[in-house]
Amino acid sequence: MKRLSILLDDLAVIRSALSDEKIDPVRFGVLSETAGANGLVCTLMGKGKGVVERDLKIIKAIKQSYFNLRMPIDNEAMRLALAILPDMVTFVDIAAGDSRKVGPIEPGIHQSEIESMLPNLQANNITVSVLLKPDIESLKAISKLSVDYVEIDVTEYTGASDINDEIVALDRIKSAALAVGKWGMGVNCSGNIGYEDLDGLAQTPNLEDIIIGTSLIRRALYVGIDQAVGEALQLMRHREID
Repeated sequence: MKRLSILLDDLAVIRSALSDEKIDPVRFGVLSETAGANGLVCTLMGKGKGVVERDLKIIKAIKQSYFNLRMPIDNEAMRLALAILPDMVTFVDIAAGDSRKVGPIEPGIHQSEIESMLPNLQANNITVSVLLKPDIESLKAISKLSVDYVEIDVTEYTGASDINDEIVALDRIKSAALAVGKWGMGVNCSGNIGYEDLDGLAQTPNLEDIIIGTSLIRRALYVGIDQAVGEALQLMRHREID
């Protein structure tokens, strides 16, 4: 059964922009777990612009589900990850000058850096994942390393302008997930996922975690966290049953 993970980044960014500590991504995460979410996800975006170390320590201490920390490939983030000890670390690319722009990495550019960081993370029982495009060459390159998971960037699918582009993009995701599974790695996905995208993604073979953020947070503003999480889970499970 596919798992639903909640990306808490938007709430942390809003808290920073409004300087309002009452906007609490940790509390939202805990309530999402209570509603049935299977995991919590945060991204290290840079000092003061998103989740902070205090958030991560509290999540680690009180979480009831799986904690995935997405981070850039640098030594400062590495030191923080080893201090927090999340269940999973996912390497992502964060755009220079705009820390809110998180995207897939280029394996060829970062291969040696990832390779050097893997032993310390895995020795501390941290599962290691990498955010990649559903591109077979990129996936093949990362398969040569000892990473545990690939997080597939599905923005091509979620942002498709018409049904034909959507079908093509979803087919690429399914092919990528099959390849990753064949090479012995687990598969997660993220990338501006909305409720309308859950049906297609829930059909993807080998896919384990579907990471949803903005659309679920927006929905929760109208119907509450319990219902927002419940609706997402129902959409995923309905497709799996069918």
